[in-house]
Amino acid sequence: MSLTSSFTASTLPVYRNVLKNIIFRASALCLQLAVYNLSSYTAFRSEAYTSFLMFAEGHIQRLLFVSSRGWSRAAFIVLAFAALSPLAGMYDALLWSLDSPGYVVRSSRVNASAVQDQLLTTPPYIAFVANPAGGDVRSIDVDATVTGNLFKSGFNFTLPAVNDLGKGEVVPARQSLAAAGGPRIWLDDEGLSVGIDPVSPIAPRCNLETRDDRSQAWACQTANNESFGMFLAPLGQPLVWWDGAHSEYIQASRKDNPWKSLGTGGNTAVMKQVFTVTKDRRRHTFLETAFKASMLSMFPAPFDNADITKMIRQALSDDFGDDIRTATQNLIDTTIATQANHSSFSGGTFLRQDLSVSASTIEFLNVTNTFDQSPIYAVLRATTTNITLIRSETLPVPSTPLSPCTLPFSNLATGGRVRSTTCDPSNSSPNTTTSSDPGTRFLGQLDASAVFILTEVLGDGGTAQAATALNATGLRWYQDRAAHIDQVLASRAFILGGTRASVLVDVQHAAPALSRLQLLLELLPVLAATVSILLIMRDKKGYFQCSFFAAKAGGCFAPPEIGLEIDDGRVVLTTPGGGVLRVVPGGMALRVPVGSRFSRRDVRKLFTPQHQN
Repeated sequence: MSLTSSFTASTLPVYRNVLKNIIFRASALCLQLAVYNLSSYTAFRSEAYTSFLMFAEGHIQRLLFVSSRGWSRAAFIVLAFAALSPLAGMYDALLWSLDSPGYVVRSSRVNASAVQDQLLTTPPYIAFVANPAGGDVRSIDVDATVTGNLFKSGFNFTLPAVNDLGKGEVVPARQSLAAAGGPRIWLDDEGLSVGIDPVSPIAPRCNLETRDDRSQAWACQTANNESFGMFLAPLGQPLVWWDGAHSEYIQASRKDNPWKSLGTGGNTAVMKQVFTVTKDRRRHTFLETAFKASMLSMFPAPFDNADITKMIRQALSDDFGDDIRTATQNLIDTTIATQANHSSFSGGTFLRQDLSVSASTIEFLNVTNTFDQSPIYAVLRATTTNITLIRSETLPVPSTPLSPCTLPFSNLATGGRVRSTTCDPSNSSPNTTTSSDPGTRFLGQLDASAVFILTEVLGDGGTAQAATALNATGLRWYQDRAAHIDQVLASRAFILGGTRASVLVDVQHAAPALSRLQLLLELLPVLAATVSILLIMRDKKGYFQCSFFAAKAGGCFAPPEIGLEIDDGRVVLTTPGGGVLRVVPGGMALRVPVGSRFSRRDVRKLFTPQHQN
């Protein structure tokens, strides 16, 4: 901000607009007082008492006075006062016109439960970003995107990404990594656990090798006729085991979730979601990130080896400017050899930490025609999935089923609202008995509380060039903001489907404000009024310290009543004591001492040329 703009911009807050109006109006009154005092002082110094009297008259009387006096000093004093006094009265309007913009944005921090009455009735649970304006990723406002359509229009807020996340609580694993078939996060002793789908990422007939109690890996050549099924396998579907006998996926809804299609095939995209798993009174909140980058080349054009190298380096390394690591180079060499052999390849790893599980894959798929096995296109695809437990809590009351069901089932929710259940009576056996208590078959509740999807920003997965399939600028942009997106998305999820009191909300409101220029212009009338008062009080003659009237009367005292009367067709000024000032022909005036007793006849006699003063 330049010096000029900072001087004219509204930066000094005031409490209320009414206070601002009082300040402006007081400035106008001070300026009017200064105009009145200086005009009165000028009239006093000019011995123009009649001009002073005109200050209290209307515009018509002032006009008659000016026209009767011509270009005299007395007329100029009245004319100047008549012009300056109304302008001074409009001084507050001038100050209002200098508002730029007239307010400042103030922020107060509260927890989300305090502003829940401002929430939309049915806020969406998905934030979707695609095709930024002009392809410029800097135009993307993450906070506005993730927090948009959450509160009512006109409610200004930001989520400062400060959450009371609590902590995740796990139990010792009930099965080894090999026996479980993949990594899980174990949540209770009955078998409640959450993990990554152990089937979709792995090619059929590909052996999963357990390296230790925390990692597994696979790498194998696969038949081309199996590639299309692998190509369509969905990514980012957490698998929930309720116990040892019941499990289900958290799937994207085909009705409103774009990840239903983006999660399959050859796109370059990322999906983040905060979801909860509730069993009885225990609710566990997870953050999942699923990333996918792909290149696609139509047969018979192969991928360039340099593009394969760049693609794998970018997809598997946080800093792809470093030297290629040995493991990454081995994958590059394997992929180049697979392309040369016109075959397919699948490789990847599973990792388990105390509160998280993750998977990374590299696939080179030669997709063939189902009927004659002729090649159609080749796909190089890299994926990563991570699921982290971020909060475990005990609810005051257990979750309840949406409706009764004769089979084990769960509630399905999005954005904190239960939409449906997994109950499907058509699959029930004829021997299935209906329980009198519908809750006895209720497993729990799954809630996709908040979802963030980013596509086209990271690249175009339908091209054969690594530079466009996985854009380095877009990838850098995402990596720099991934942690912030996680925090803001978690804030939205807690507001929609979690504990709102755990989320802090910065509420912005416009507060009236002044600029430094307005403050200066407010002080100038005060200074002018002060100077005018001091000028009067410090006059050398010393007797104009109270008013013009006091100066003429010889001091400050309670003034007598002055009235207007018509005497013999003429206007006279009278006082209660009998004093009369009468206008006589020729502009002469007669001063009659207060207390004198004259009859009208005597007064008329005095109005002769020899008695005129």
